[in-house]
Amino acid sequence: MLEFPRFYPDQVVPSNRFGDRESQRRQIEYTLDAIKECRPRGGMICGERGIGKTSLLDKAEDMCLKRHILPLHIALHEFENVKEFYDTIFEEMGSALKKIGLWEKLHVVLGKFSKDWDYIVRVEKRPRTLQGEVDSRLSLLLEKMKKRGYKSLVFLLDESDGLKEYIIGLQILRNVWTSLCQRGYQLGFFFAGSKNLVEHLGQYSPLKRHCIPIQLKRFVKEECLIVINKLEEEVKHKLSNDVKMRIANFSGGYPHHIHILGDYAVQAMKKGSKEIWLEAFRNYLLEINEYESVIKRSECISETQKRILIHMDPFNPTTPKIIAKRSNVSQATIPAQLQRLIGNKVVKKEGRGDYEIMDRSVVEYLRLNERQ
Repeated sequence: MLEFPRFYPDQVVPSNRFGDRESQRRQIEYTLDAIKECRPRGGMICGERGIGKTSLLDKAEDMCLKRHILPLHIALHEFENVKEFYDTIFEEMGSALKKIGLWEKLHVVLGKFSKDWDYIVRVEKRPRTLQGEVDSRLSLLLEKMKKRGYKSLVFLLDESDGLKEYIIGLQILRNVWTSLCQRGYQLGFFFAGSKNLVEHLGQYSPLKRHCIPIQLKRFVKEECLIVINKLEEEVKHKLSNDVKMRIANFSGGYPHHIHILGDYAVQAMKKGSKEIWLEAFRNYLLEINEYESVIKRSECISETQKRILIHMDPFNPTTPKIIAKRSNVSQATIPAQLQRLIGNKVVKKEGRGDYEIMDRSVVEYLRLNERQ
């Protein structure tokens, strides 16, 4: 049993501590089942930065291994041309299998390392077209996999937004993918990228029929608490409900901030602090060199604006009508106050009549001072 909870700031959450995204995991499960039926299926995991795309890709990798599907996790980049994209894929196909970590995961089903795998992407006679080369290299890899008892292969491609410029490259991928599946190979692709990835790659893309959109949105409060409670399983000293709620509210539903502030809270708890959240929040601001700046920005906010900010929903855009009910500030004055807060970059407008907190550090500082 652990003494204290373990959070993962700036790290990928281990699969055994992954306690969220149930609907998205089900979508991945359905897709993996389709791949094992030789259907060309994949997914496009999309969302804002810090929303947990890479963590979900790592979870997908773990799900593949449990199904005896070989996962190849590749981080992409901006490409100058289509050929460079496929050269990257070919190179990674070879190097990924030789990485010690991946071999440790696969040694049970693949057996000991064989030098034959060094040549999985070597083609004796270069095809005349890029599509022919892609087909040949993937066919060769899949055939060598089958000889070692592996029937299914899934590519997990992170940072996929750069592919939006290369419609021809995606057409080649679709054609080869469809052809290989028709020939009995079990092959799939998962792409991960920005919240506009589906529009960039999916809406008018050759891959639209093959890849389902898997949208990652911000957590609601209950989901944030589920994540924190999962990280506290089999732990002796747990965070108080008040601290958990404050971590959830400050995060605004972003997993990245749950782990950052959770880690600071655990550090404060280990030191025996009586004000765990106060110390955690202060240390967070000091480390990012924002403490003095937050104090100065908060001094520019009027008492009326403070009441508005404190009563805004930390998870969802809020209307002036709802703010008025919660804060007892006249609804007639709220729009003008919100415009001033927008000018100071504390609030941003979402949609036609909704407003959302933009500077969460300032608002949390105001809430803590209000409590004191």
